[in-house]
Amino acid sequence: MKGRRAVVALGMVLVAVIATAEVSAAAPVKTSVTILNGNGERFTGRVSSPKKVCLKGREVTLYRKISGRRNYGLPGYEAVGSATTRSNGTWRLEASGEAFLKGSFRAFVAAKRVTAGGGSLLCAARLGLAMQF
Repeated sequence: MKGRRAVVALGMVLVAVIATAEVSAAAPVKTSVTILNGNGERFTGRVSSPKKVCLKGREVTLYRKISGRRNYGLPGYEAVGSATTRSNGTWRLEASGEAFLKGSFRAFVAAKRVTAGGGSLLCAARLGLAMQF
């Protein structure tokens, strides 16, 4: 009888472990990032997602195209600053010290794991399209 109880208990533990693994391996939630406006003093943009919890607190890094040098973050680009999104997904990056140089820019939003409705979601990372300013 003890052996049977042990097998049943072990089975229950395995079911709990499998269920936990399925929750933690949630599919990524689609995300997009765009640059809305850019000038010598500031850049603004927006992160979009079908899940509202994927909008707030996302880290966005702005990259500028460079020539002749290799950057290990995004080949052919150098990071010029980063910002954090507001609750509606908008972000704003102010120039610090020097004005932004004209050129081709891309925004990158980092992945973020969030908790929503008792579950865990993975808000996907995304590289936006190049924009000329």
